[in-house]
Amino acid sequence: MSPPADSPSDPPERDELAAQLDDLEATLTDLRGELRDQGRRGPPQPPQLSELLRFTEQYTIPTLIAILEATIRSLELLRRTLRLADPERAAREEGAAARGRLDEVGSEAGRQLADALTELRTALSEADLPENAESRDLITDARELTGEIERRLRDAEQTVSDHRDKERQDGHRQPTTDSDTAGGGGVLIDVSDDGADATREEDKGDDADSQQSTSDDGPEVDVDAELESIKDELDAAEQAIDDAEREEKPDSSTEDDDTDAT
Repeated sequence: MSPPADSPSDPPERDELAAQLDDLEATLTDLRGELRDQGRRGPPQPPQLSELLRFTEQYTIPTLIAILEATIRSLELLRRTLRLADPERAAREEGAAARGRLDEVGSEAGRQLADALTELRTALSEADLPENAESRDLITDARELTGEIERRLRDAEQTVSDHRDKERQDGHRQPTTDSDTAGGGGVLIDVSDDGADATREEDKGDDADSQQSTSDDGPEVDVDAELESIKDELDAAEQAIDDAEREEKPDSSTEDDDTDAT
């Protein structure tokens, strides 16, 4: 005669097996319910346009932006590494950038000065010559001085342009290599006194050639000093116009007094 199912003599493994069977039955019941729900819903539908746009806005575009930013940082790091590997090129680029900024500042100052000269020339050309001889001479001198300043400004700009072109041409020239220097500039030294004298003569000739090449490069153009000189002359022209106007006012007041007396 076998003992009942709930007898205390049952092993514990049997209880665990019964619990697992209960869990499996519950899981199968849930799966059957989900399958019935899917059968009632029908086949899956493709995503709507609004859902695609929302997914693109929230996930796709930020991901692409992050990838592009990471790529840009990698390229900048590679660029810095290449500059460190070639310090001479980096120094040349920095010098060119500084020269470009200086040229922009000088060009802006030149444009402002040219505009001021244009306004001054227009004012002088539209002004009527006064009857007073001294005032007339002052205005005439101011007109001539304005024309002279404009001419000097054009000459300075042309000089600076020529100097830049020369520097650009010098930069495009091929530098002399060490092998060419060794092959073309070799000096034979003799042990005797005659050989030493010949060597000294050749050294003097080389120094003279280097001084000649240095002098042929032309004088450096001081743009700031040239602009300062032109500005001083422009101030002098404006002062002359002010003096002419002040001298013209007393003359006009005197004429008014004479008219009233008459």
